[in-house]
Amino acid sequence: MKIAIISVDFAPNVGGVAAHVVELGKALVTLGHEVHVLTLPIADKQESLETWQGMIVHRPRLPKLKPFYTFCMKFWLKSFLKKHPVDIIHVHGMRPLEATKGLNIPVLFTNHTSGYLRRIEKGPKVHAELAQRLAHICHVLAPSEELCEATRIVGFTKPVDFIPNGVDVTRFTPASIRPERPVTILLARRLVDKNGVTVYAEAVSALKGLDVQLVFAGNGAERAKVESILKSNGMFEKSTFLGDVSNQDMPDVYRSADISVLPSFMEATSITGLESMACGLPLIGTRVGGIPTLITEGETGLLVPPGDPDALGEALVHLASNASLRKEMGLKARTKTEQQFSWLQIAERTATIYRQYI
Repeated sequence: MKIAIISVDFAPNVGGVAAHVVELGKALVTLGHEVHVLTLPIADKQESLETWQGMIVHRPRLPKLKPFYTFCMKFWLKSFLKKHPVDIIHVHGMRPLEATKGLNIPVLFTNHTSGYLRRIEKGPKVHAELAQRLAHICHVLAPSEELCEATRIVGFTKPVDFIPNGVDVTRFTPASIRPERPVTILLARRLVDKNGVTVYAEAVSALKGLDVQLVFAGNGAERAKVESILKSNGMFEKSTFLGDVSNQDMPDVYRSADISVLPSFMEATSITGLESMACGLPLIGTRVGGIPTLITEGETGLLVPPGDPDALGEALVHLASNASLRKEMGLKARTKTEQQFSWLQIAERTATIYRQYI
C-alpha cells in the first residue's frame, strides 16, 4: 500500500505522538508499504524532502495560525497527491483534520490526545463541533479504551477501534547486568500537571530512610514546583534531573533504573510504560486511560488511584524494599511487551484496517 501519514508531531520532537508516528511508520515500511510522512519543518527551517529510516518525509513550510494553516495545508496536500497518489491517509492529531476533507481518499484518524478528553468536558456544543470535524473520517483509532469511548460520545457513529501504542523490543531490552547501587526509581515524563508529577514528588517522601535514587527524565512547566516539593520533604539530594533525553539515549536510561513510575491523571497506552517494560522494569501506575492495559496488577507492576500520594508512596516503598519481586515483575513485563506490544504487531493490525477501505 501507499500510505500518507499526516502529523504535526514527528522527529526530532519528543513526546508520545511523535514517537508513535515514527515507530508506526518504520514498522509499516518493514512490512513492505510505501510510507510518506507529512509534517512540519525543523525549527522553522525551509521546507524539505528526505528519506529517513525508510519513510519519505515531507516538511512543507506552512503558517502556524489555524485558518491559514488549514487553507495552505489543503492546497499543498492536493499538489502532493497529484505527484504521489496514495491509497490511504492516516491523520494523527486534530490540527490537520480540516485539510483532509473532500480529497476522495479514505482518511483514518488516530485520536491520541488528552486535550481531546478535556475538550469534550465542555458539553454538547463542543461535541457537535467535534462530530463535524470528524464527519469525513472513515475510521477512528485510539490508544486507549477511554479515548475510544470519548470519540463515540460526541456522536461519531463509524468504526472506532482500540489499537495500543507499541514498542521496539529489539532496541528496548533489559540490562545484562544490574550493578550494586541504590534502588533507582525513574520518572520519564514531561514535567506537566496532567502527568501527576507533583503528586509523585509528594509521594517519594515515603522513601525516606531507604537507599534510593530518584531520576527525572524530562522537562516542563512543573519542574520548579517539583524541585520545591523535593527540597521541602528532604528528597532533593537524592534526585537527579536529566532534562529532555533523546529517544536514542532512552534505552540506557531505562537500563539504569529499577522501577518506572507513571503517576498520570490522563494517559493513553503509555509509550514510556511500554519502553520501561521492554527493558525489564516493573511499573507503578495510576488507574487511568491505557495504563491498566499495561499493568497486570501484582504481576507486571502495581496500580494506584490517581492523585493519591499516600497510595503511590506505599507502592513505591513496597517495590523499593523487595528486590526479588522487582525482578519477577520485570521479567513478566518484558514477556508481555514481546507477546502483545511489538510495533510490527501494531503496524500489522493498523494495516489490516487500512485494507478495509481500499
